[in-house]
Amino acid sequence: MEKKTYIRWLCTVMTVFCFVAALPAAAWAKTILFVPQDDRPVSFREAVETAQAAGFEVLTPPAELLASRGREGNPEAVWDWVMANGRTVDAMVLSADTLVYGGLVDSRIHHLGPDLLWARQTRFDKLKKLNPTARQYVFATIMRTPRMTAGGVEPSYYEKHGPNIFELTVLLDKEDVLGLTSEEKRQLKKLKETIPKDALEDWFSRRDKNFQINQIFVDKTIKGDIQYLLLGRDDTAPFSQTHKEARLLVKQAAQLPASRFASFPGADQLGMLLLTRAINDLEHRVPVVSVQYALGTGPKSLPTYEDQPIGKSIVDQIVSAGGIVLPQPQKPDLVLAVHTSPDGHTDEAEWVTNITYASAGTKQFVANVAKELARGQAVAIGNISFVNGSDNSLMQELSDQKLLGKLTAYSGWNTPSNTLGFAISQGMLAPQMTTTSRQKLLAERYLDDWAYQANIRSQLNREIVYAKGGSLVQLDALEGELTVAAQKKLREFAKEYLDFLQPEQVQVNFPWNRMFEIDVRITPPQK
Repeated sequence: MEKKTYIRWLCTVMTVFCFVAALPAAAWAKTILFVPQDDRPVSFREAVETAQAAGFEVLTPPAELLASRGREGNPEAVWDWVMANGRTVDAMVLSADTLVYGGLVDSRIHHLGPDLLWARQTRFDKLKKLNPTARQYVFATIMRTPRMTAGGVEPSYYEKHGPNIFELTVLLDKEDVLGLTSEEKRQLKKLKETIPKDALEDWFSRRDKNFQINQIFVDKTIKGDIQYLLLGRDDTAPFSQTHKEARLLVKQAAQLPASRFASFPGADQLGMLLLTRAINDLEHRVPVVSVQYALGTGPKSLPTYEDQPIGKSIVDQIVSAGGIVLPQPQKPDLVLAVHTSPDGHTDEAEWVTNITYASAGTKQFVANVAKELARGQAVAIGNISFVNGSDNSLMQELSDQKLLGKLTAYSGWNTPSNTLGFAISQGMLAPQMTTTSRQKLLAERYLDDWAYQANIRSQLNREIVYAKGGSLVQLDALEGELTVAAQKKLREFAKEYLDFLQPEQVQVNFPWNRMFEIDVRITPPQK
């Protein structure tokens, strides 16, 4: 190339570069197509709003096509929507439970035949041709094995026979791994005779379909038809049917690297994690995370509803979200401060053991958080010393030290792995958010996890539900009264603890007609 020609070419390139750089960020915002596992706030709205706060456009199916309380999802219509909207997106984050069964609960209670399930899973093969440049991030659940249930989210017989079915699968899994004692063999025989055969046949038949579909997804990932597969282990235990099936699926996926496959406890955080991974991949970022624990068992803690030590789950989730864990990095992108209980036990947050008095260990934990914040470090807290709500002593100490508004991210709801998935994801994406957006996400978690889950829910149970003979899982006629009372209490809480929020911004409802969860929304501040 002649010198003059080269100079003209270089000037043209520089002009184009300067023009591109001058364009508003929105013009170059990337788009992610997202199919959630149902319409619950944690599965749908909160995950979407987190990605949007980080500057990404998120396309989602119409809410009426998604599974809801008492409403089956519409996989056929959702598939039509995916095929119509997936041609120009930059990435796809897809719930296999929605696209195969209809939703998370649908995957546990459906009566669909194997031919239909097979036909639906084959549609994933078309996505690569539909949009060759868009990476596919697929998440599915290994059907859960709960100790008990209520409210119609399992087959009806599970409310009566669920505890025995759970114990049966504990022994079946243990038999495979360790063998059984004579007494355990007698117990297993008795359980098989006690549980109705039609219930067992129905439950294991549905599980078998779920297991075979998940095997197919692993095969698709091995072949490269799916770029990333995440299998969540919904409500599991160290020995259970969920744990048994996970062992077999992980073995099948052994040749896949951590950049292509993961499986760990939890279900409700999976969509959030994969939205975060998609964003990190599109931004070509690998956030470095340093993990710190409270005094005590720390990473060796084995939480309720889970089947592996929390330290392994944390590393698995960070890598799944597109990050990397380093022991003592000089300047990590994020410090994940994990508040575990000293002995590793995870009581229910509603229990009387959840007091506001901070132990020496909790005070030291908060002092360490304050130290990291003081040196300009981004800090996300995963509050997992209790399940289904925050630790009151930790939250009171954070409030007393005026740290609530300074955190990068916070989470303390449902199972420990659910909690950590949100803390990790929102912590990784927070640098791309405005202060207002970050504090809005913080406020929603404080009001939901701390105010409602750990405190207000039990108050409303006593004051309204039990007092009027109502049901915790079917609010029905009491829903209006409960909504008014919950909003009043949450606004009072916001006034006392959240000085970066106007109490009138807090709006609440009960999206699934039950006390277990609440939808807390922060509206724009009044001028």
